[in-house]
Amino acid sequence: MRHRSLKKPNYRILAFLAIIAAAGVSDSSGQEKLKHPNLVIFVADDLGWNDVGYHDSVIKTPNIDSLTRQGIELNRFYVYPFCSPTRTALLTGRSPLTLGVIRPIGGDAVLPMDEHLLPQTLKSAGYQTLMSGKWHLGNRDEAALPHKRGFDSFYGHSGGIIDYYTHQRGGGFRRRPGGNQPGEAPPPDWQRDGKTLVEEGYSTQLIGKEAIRLLRKRDKKKPTFLYVTFNAPHTPLQAPQEFIDRYKNIENEDRRVYAAMVDAMDVEIGKVLKVIDEEKMRENTIVLFMSDNGGSARGGASNTPLASGKGSVYEGGIRVPAVIRWPGVLPAGKKLDQLTTVHDLFPTLASALGVKPGNKKPFYGQDLWKSFVSGKIIPHKDVLIASQAIALFHGEWKLIQGAGVNGRPGYRELYLINADPEERFDLSDVYPELTTALGAIIDRFPKAEPISRGRGAQGRRQRGGQGNRPQRPRQQ
Repeated sequence: MRHRSLKKPNYRILAFLAIIAAAGVSDSSGQEKLKHPNLVIFVADDLGWNDVGYHDSVIKTPNIDSLTRQGIELNRFYVYPFCSPTRTALLTGRSPLTLGVIRPIGGDAVLPMDEHLLPQTLKSAGYQTLMSGKWHLGNRDEAALPHKRGFDSFYGHSGGIIDYYTHQRGGGFRRRPGGNQPGEAPPPDWQRDGKTLVEEGYSTQLIGKEAIRLLRKRDKKKPTFLYVTFNAPHTPLQAPQEFIDRYKNIENEDRRVYAAMVDAMDVEIGKVLKVIDEEKMRENTIVLFMSDNGGSARGGASNTPLASGKGSVYEGGIRVPAVIRWPGVLPAGKKLDQLTTVHDLFPTLASALGVKPGNKKPFYGQDLWKSFVSGKIIPHKDVLIASQAIALFHGEWKLIQGAGVNGRPGYRELYLINADPEERFDLSDVYPELTTALGAIIDRFPKAEPISRGRGAQGRRQRGGQGNRPQRPRQQ
């Protein structure tokens, strides 16, 4: 029998192919092939638990819903009761409580300049880092803005609230397009890389349009991090009439306009997802969607069946819709009950993307990527989430502690949170020793002096206000 002689490999060809694989744009299927996957993060502003279609809402969110069918629904995803602390935790992986960020940032306050941010890590790993939308982590000078803190480009607004049509900062605006209330008009809070823009358009649609532009013009030889942070559906309640008309069956006007705002945001998310497909990025892109805090009932939102809402550390204020998709890597159509907090995203996503975090200070968050991939629950360390009151998650237990002020006594409430997500049964009197022990953990936790009170009045009178022991939680 004759045997074929084995040829020695052509190492020049192999080396050439390796270079193409590392820096090439696509494979034979047209999908991108890069050293690291792309990352797209969508953040909604004040979106309630009951404000997405996949939670049986009256609001139509087919594009967000599609992500749950194609990826993993993070069923126990926790954020902070206000936007700035959540964004701080997301971009630093650290506890806002230790940084003094427990309320919306306002005035001259900024996210501490010595904190390392997610876009800085990704930029060092070769990513192009792009942002469209709301910042709300400080704007006292240009050094505090996104394009100076790790993002290659920034388009949108730097503060907390704008008019959706005029883009003027603040919140004292009419519900519908047509101008401000009488008085001196505030300046616009709309910019590109530190330069003020005066342009027409509904902010939700402009943010989506910019996200699409950034994807179309990206450097295809580099992985992309795109951070899309809508100001919707935060007040003021404003939406295009065509979207409002879709919800004529909703009697409450606030709820009707709010539903239209969520619908308009979902449409923009769908447009971005379509471009991801058209650009052959789908199989090599992690897509994450989340809300920055629970919805405000006074702003038209609903957190049913969870208790309370924005501004509170009850579930309705901090447990929010979230989903993550990576086709072929993460299972499709699964619901994960892993306790996941917004602090966990930086270390978890760094692990998924295969990049080394550049932070020098320790993460507060935990790497949960193995849980996302396997679907198995990983024990989570104790975690605190704070606002006027503080919530401690300790295994299956949740303790809520409010400090005493103005002569009022402090309070503690204990919930078996997995079995009682609606927080109907306070067990602090049943387990007094456990309540005391968990309260001691909260008391020992290092807390920094708040850097800003900002515009935190919204939601302040919802249950859980500091120093005023609330009534037992009820659904809203």
